[in-house]
Amino acid sequence: MIADLLAEKLLGSAKALDWPTSVEDSFASRAFRGRPDAAEVSLPDGVIGLRLGPYPVLVAPVVLASSEQMQASLRTLHNQMVIARSYMRAEEVINAHIMLCVIETEPSADWRGVIDYAERDESVSRKVVWMPDAKEVETSYRNFIARTFLAQPWRSHAAVLDAPLDHNEGLAERILVRHGLSEAAAARWVELAEAYSNDPDGLIPQLVEARRNPE
Repeated sequence: MIADLLAEKLLGSAKALDWPTSVEDSFASRAFRGRPDAAEVSLPDGVIGLRLGPYPVLVAPVVLASSEQMQASLRTLHNQMVIARSYMRAEEVINAHIMLCVIETEPSADWRGVIDYAERDESVSRKVVWMPDAKEVETSYRNFIARTFLAQPWRSHAAVLDAPLDHNEGLAERILVRHGLSEAAAARWVELAEAYSNDPDGLIPQLVEARRNPE
């Protein structure tokens, strides 16, 4: 089942980041925590619960059809997420995600519009949709996780320790010189600013004098 494939890939991606991972069957429970009876609401089939580092996730298959059908699917998923929340730690509820995996599309469906509709609906939790490409599964998956919390592009680039933003020494003096002060006056202004002791009435005459007689 394609949802199982997505769950497997998500676990692998999280492990590659050295995150703790687990399959959480309780997130797909039909009953709230501490209650023996199943909830009296419509619930989706085929949901897989995961913990990916600090992120609790529901992975769910979905048929890409009309916006109305997607809306109906989201209602059942919202119900499932509310149940899943009862099994989550309080601090991780804000990180909860639903990751939808498209298992079928109707030929006439406006699939871009339906996906956009689903992902814009952030009620209950954030949602991201994976539409796998049968010919380019890995590429479509990489494009998918690039839009999720699993995307960490900085890990693939070497650290730059001497970037121009790090060259801040003398920055204030250079700016003051650029705006008309002599180098000596700019240095004196910085010296006075660093010694500033919450006395603007005393500081201003010193700045004026430093501009006239920077030595």
